[in-house]
Amino acid sequence: MRKVRRLVGSTLIAAAVAIGVLGLRPISGGPAQAEAMFRAEETRQATLDRDELRAIERRALAAADLRPLNAAIASHVDRVTMVDLLDTEDWWRPYREDFTIVRVVVGDTTLVTRGPAAAGPEAELLKNARRQALGSAEIAIGADTYLLGAARISAAAEGDAVVILGRRIARPATVAAPAPQTPAQSPLQLPWAIAGGVALVGVGLMFSGRRAAPAARLAAPDAAVVADDLPHETTLKFGQRREEALADLLPTNATHAAPAAATAAAPMIVIAEPTPHAPTVFGRYRLVKRLGEGGMSELFIAQTTGVEGFTRSFVLKRLRPELARDKDAVAQFIDEARLQAELVHSNIVPVFDFGVVGGEYFMTQEYIEGLDLGRLMERLATRGRVGLPSPIAYYAAHETLQALAYAHARQDQAGTPLGLVHRDIAAGNVLVSAAGEVKLTDFGIVKSNDRVSRTQIGVVKGNANFMSPEQARGQAVDARSDLFSLGLVLHYCLAGELLYRGDHDLEVLHHAASGLLLEDLQRIERLPDPAPQILGRALALDPGDRFQTAAEFADTLAVHMGGGRIAAARLMREVATAGAETR
Repeated sequence: MRKVRRLVGSTLIAAAVAIGVLGLRPISGGPAQAEAMFRAEETRQATLDRDELRAIERRALAAADLRPLNAAIASHVDRVTMVDLLDTEDWWRPYREDFTIVRVVVGDTTLVTRGPAAAGPEAELLKNARRQALGSAEIAIGADTYLLGAARISAAAEGDAVVILGRRIARPATVAAPAPQTPAQSPLQLPWAIAGGVALVGVGLMFSGRRAAPAARLAAPDAAVVADDLPHETTLKFGQRREEALADLLPTNATHAAPAAATAAAPMIVIAEPTPHAPTVFGRYRLVKRLGEGGMSELFIAQTTGVEGFTRSFVLKRLRPELARDKDAVAQFIDEARLQAELVHSNIVPVFDFGVVGGEYFMTQEYIEGLDLGRLMERLATRGRVGLPSPIAYYAAHETLQALAYAHARQDQAGTPLGLVHRDIAAGNVLVSAAGEVKLTDFGIVKSNDRVSRTQIGVVKGNANFMSPEQARGQAVDARSDLFSLGLVLHYCLAGELLYRGDHDLEVLHHAASGLLLEDLQRIERLPDPAPQILGRALALDPGDRFQTAAEFADTLAVHMGGGRIAAARLMREVATAGAETR
């Protein structure tokens, strides 16, 4: 090692002599050359700033187009919920990591504010973004300069929702403007100063001792802490596990603590079956109870907490893990979340959140204490009661039709009808709360002109027990198909039995495709008036003979549902003693 140090030292001394000799050469250009270098650097920095502004504009535009953000704006979430979304959700992570300034402004309300502020310039940027849909600005905040981009969020019909992103400019060292040269200054001073410094380093190396190496090795262990660009992370040897690296850094008598330290450094999300005693953590939610599962998803009661002990409960619907790589299933799940979030009506279960945790898609919906019509009917059957009292049955159908009338009439921002058809109107998707409210849910297979996923021609989706003939045949459907399905739900609530019969699903589907049989019509005729007349029209084989709109159907039922909500709330209190479920 001594020979190496001497060789390096002598090389540095030789280099110092060369620098000194070069310093004797006259400097060409003088102040004029320095002035040109300064102007060129100014131009280069301005070009970089302009390119960076364009890049931030593009990122703001992409952020404004995020479906979960648009769904949250359309659902009119409060400030606490919006802040929580942007602080925790994976879909916002790239923006959370890349930008120190984040604003989400709706009308006169700032839902999210992150980073330093400059009220005047930001207000002007906000105005430009609302007027032109996109804008950017370079502003000074204190001693720092920030580049900001703003984009209008399309979810707000009035166009008054805007997202602003910004970050501080990290300017490189620039060439300073040349100062007038005084007689005392000499062009030889800088080269000879550099030469002297290099020579001193060379001499130091030539005469340095042997004992510096062990100390250097102790100061730089194999698993050293990475510099400022990756704080709090550990550099691992190739193929080394994090637990092993942390064990290398701990004293011998403390290696048993490595797994706990590893968990703290790299938190993991573990999905397990929740129990009342050990709720499962899923992103920012705690899964406290499993409600059940369907063909595509699982349902849980989930809770989220905030400051001062604030707790709110939701129903969390999670795409089944085995479908996470199924593009069609994922697209259908995204459609359901997006479409249901856009449907804001008192008779539709709202969607509050949508995201991905650990590769698993989920949405959260309103927590409703009560039962769906199917379970309510089952609960009554165990008590020897057949069907619902007619005012409650007509009331439940009327409220569901109110939801359908709203959904069927929905238009996009350009005024074009969306052509929504629910396609899964069934007893299990109509919920009755403890207060007697009725809400429609599960828009998973809705037909829309604005869907990501598409149903292939001839593919049948839905519950065969409540299908219209055209849906069971795999034909095109419109809003009148939903009205036929609701007629079957109304019959089920009045009669206490399904109209379609069969020993297995294929027989039921064949019955649905054939339309009502003579024996079906006879069973309908045995119901008390006015059910035969109402159902006869709602369940007509030809869609042209049915009610043509949900509003028309609802108006027919309105005169027969007197006191239905009060009676429904009373009935829910009665069945609650048997352990009413929630959804």
